[in-house]
Order: sequence, then structure tokens, then C-alpha cells
Amino acid sequence: MWIETCNKAARFTLSLSMTDFDSKKFIRKAVYDSGPGDCILLESQSRDHPSSVISLLAAHPVRTLRSKGGKLIWEEKGKEHRFHGNPWQALREFRKECKAPIFGYLGYDLKNFSVKPPLASDNPELIEASEMYFMEPGTLVHFNEFGISSSHGQSVSDYLKEKGIEPEIAQAPGLEPGITVDEYIRNVEEIKRRIHEGDFYELNYSYPFTSTFSGDPLDLYERMRAINPVPFGAFIRCEDLHVCCSSPERYLKKAGNEIVSEPIKGTAARHRDPAADTLQKESLLNEKNRAENLMIVDLVRHDLSQIAKTGSVEVSRLYDIQSFGTVHQLISTVRAEADDGADPVDILEACFPMGSMTGAPKIAVMKAIEELEVYKRGIYSGAIGYIDQEGDFDFNVVIRTAVIRKGRLVYPVGGAITGDSDPLDEWKETLIKARVLTEALSKRGAARNEVESK
Repeated sequence: MWIETCNKAARFTLSLSMTDFDSKKFIRKAVYDSGPGDCILLESQSRDHPSSVISLLAAHPVRTLRSKGGKLIWEEKGKEHRFHGNPWQALREFRKECKAPIFGYLGYDLKNFSVKPPLASDNPELIEASEMYFMEPGTLVHFNEFGISSSHGQSVSDYLKEKGIEPEIAQAPGLEPGITVDEYIRNVEEIKRRIHEGDFYELNYSYPFTSTFSGDPLDLYERMRAINPVPFGAFIRCEDLHVCCSSPERYLKKAGNEIVSEPIKGTAARHRDPAADTLQKESLLNEKNRAENLMIVDLVRHDLSQIAKTGSVEVSRLYDIQSFGTVHQLISTVRAEADDGADPVDILEACFPMGSMTGAPKIAVMKAIEELEVYKRGIYSGAIGYIDQEGDFDFNVVIRTAVIRKGRLVYPVGGAITGDSDPLDEWKETLIKARVLTEALSKRGAARNEVESK
């Protein structure tokens, strides 16, 4: 992920290129050395994945933009400008003022500003966080396993010789789902009833795992990365908020006039036995998964058609199976050509949130989600990424993600419910999606040992 368009930033000067570059050690040291301030890591973790091209680390913000319920804070040179407005419009203005790529996230509830009449979110917020956050970094680094380019003047080889800080082991005792299996089954049956009555076709229903948290969020991120390398990983430190994201899914990428979306629908657990693992992989192509995937592909096609040149939207790959550390996924690819001079924020807003995180039709299911779910999704179901100076961008979908603040951890999981869904099978699938977190927490110190053995 995190395509090469960021190489256009004028701040980059080549510092090091070497075949034995230790990206894990660099990430740990660079995140700590960036100080207590905000930093965002966009990491291509899976070397074998075609989208794993380059990783980016942004730190030392020159200016930031935050939004919460239409209340915006634009901070620059130590001064805050507070105002009310539409966060999408504020993001357009913010991007135009910045002289480097901007990095940040789009929270799920930005949907409330994308449709008319506006939607509302009255469910409780489990972890308080901005609905949108972006920064223009003063320090920007891009790297892969072969080398590194940086806006920082220090020799990276000398930098890596310096002793780094060891993270405190992350712990989340008492991790448990925020809903019982019986409550989940009742809600799935209600969703199926409404599908059969014609209210909607497919709904992505989610619930949160929650726990107290102690230790270092970076340690948790390292262990999630070791267990489940993905092309769209991200680590965010924003004041006292931390986000550990192990996402295999791309929301939108724009390179030149080409727009690409890669929705995921269809999940199967990995198996240690190769023969059983192959059977699991092949099971993804069953009728139910293909129907779920196709419905979301059609929704993404519709979203892209709002901002694409007429006739340019096409499905270049349908039902492609990709394998990751803990799961196999059924992924399709939709492409389109943007109009000349299209504003990048217009494109992001028109398709937001990702159809795989809502269902279809989008507005009807977003209203139903607010009725059926017991929490406000927050960053989950949103997108993390960057926009460069020329308007190119790359954003993931925020899934397989732990959000941490003030000693509390939230890790939502969900899945698509259709008229043919078996409620207990759907529950089991959500537990599969939680394995990235549960396995990471059960292997305390595993990622530390991996780094220290280098």
C-alpha cells in the first residue's frame, strides 16, 4: 500500500539504501524519538502482497485539523482556530494550505455530513476521539525493506546504532465482547426479518470487544504485525489516543486519473494443516460469499459512478482470494477514471463510508445500523491514509483495529448479514476476525523477541 506518489514531496533527501535495512527496529526507534507529539505510520507489512510497495512515517506536525460533531480545530504555529462547519469542506481548505502530503483518518461518523438530510449518531462513544484528524508533517520518511528516504538530515545508519527505548509489554486483561451470543443472534434474526420485508439487501452488523489496557500500544501493534502482516497497516499516536490497525482492505486509491477500490466480503480462518487450509480457502467461493461480495461490488460501482467519467467504471477482478496470517479473504477490484481536475476530497466523500462496512442500499442500512448497534463506531469502519500535493491519495478501511485511550481498549468486529445468513455461523466469523488481537495478546513478548533477535 501507500503508493509511490508521496515521493513527489520536495522535502525528501535520500539518506540510506541498503539491503539489510531493519524496518522493524527503525519503526520502533523513530516512533519513540518523534517525541510525545502526534505521529502516523502507514506500513506495507506483507512483502509478498502486490500492494505492499512502500511505508510512510509522518511526525512533528506543522499544522493539524480536528473535527467532532461539526466543531473544528485548526492548529498552526501553536495557535488554535476554533469554528463550526462541514468537516469535508474544512478538509478541502486545509489541504490547499498545506505544502506537503497530509496524513490522517476519516471516522465513520463523517457519514453524517455526507448525505442529505444529515444522519445522526446517538449511541454511546466507547472511546472519545475526533471524527476526523489530519496533519501536515514536518518530518516525513518513506521506506521499505531495501532502504529509506527521509526529510531528516541524520545518517540513518548512525541513527540505528543509537540505543532505542524498549516498549512496555501490552496487556488487555478481561477482553470480552460487548454483546452476548444470544443478543447477537436475536439482532441477526431481526436484520434477516427486515431484509425479507424489503428494507435492505445486506447489512454489515458489528459489535465491540472491550478491555482495560496497560503497557505500550506500540508493543501491541508490533505483535499484531508479526501475526498478521498486511498491506494496509497503520499506527497512530494522536495526543493520548493510539490506533493499532491491521487492515487487509483498501478503501480508495487515486493515482493520476485512475481510482481503485478493493472491497472485501468473505472471510475464512487459516488452518495450520496445509490440506485443511486449502479447503478453507476454497470454501470462500461458496454461493453466499459470492452473493455478499457482488452486492458490495455493485454498491462501490454506484458510488464511483458519482465522480467518475461516464462509462469508465469497471470491475477488473471479481472474487479474488488473498491469504493473510490469520484469514483468507475474498476481494474484488473496481476501477474508474476521475474527471480531469477532480477534487480528491470530493472523491473520498462521495464514496464514504466504504460499502463493505455498511451494506446496501447504503443510506437505509446506515440508519438501521444506528438502531441495531449498541455503540458509536468511531474510527472503526472509517479510513486511514494520506493525500499528496497533486491530489493523489491512498486510504485503507479501518478493520482489525484496536483503539486505545486512557487505559481502555476497543476492538470492533463485524460482518455482512444477508437473508441467508446463519446467525451462529456469523458469530463464529466475528471471532475469527478477532484472532489478530487475541493471538497478539496471548503471545506476550513475541514481537519483542523477534525484533531483538535481528
